[in-house]
Amino acid sequence: MRRALPARLEVASLLEGEASGWPSPLMALPGVQGAPGLVRFGLAPATCAAIAAHGLGFLEQARQARGRLPIPHWCGAYRPWREGAQALREIGIRGLPGDWPVHAPVYASASVDRSRWLLVLPTRSQLWYGWME
Repeated sequence: MRRALPARLEVASLLEGEASGWPSPLMALPGVQGAPGLVRFGLAPATCAAIAAHGLGFLEQARQARGRLPIPHWCGAYRPWREGAQALREIGIRGLPGDWPVHAPVYASASVDRSRWLLVLPTRSQLWYGWME
């Protein structure tokens, strides 16, 4: 699974994925239709610090998966990163939960074919990887 993540985004832990019969963490986000697959990772402290210091400047260098997946026609390239509401729209989410801190940053990128996406929640030290197929 880590092969699908850009090498620049170092993760420290696997938080949890989705399990059959359990509600998706995505369902807490307004407008999301759910994704067939979701895995959440804890970001490494150095990655969180770099995102806090450089934001999109750091993430723009994280647009290529670190390895190949056995998926036909997927080259591992991600679209440019977006921030805030524009980031959420990039991956099909209309907003954040009502209890989300107003100024908490959020970043997202979708794969070139839009079959996969990345959501970075730096204040929660999380990276979400989702796929639509």
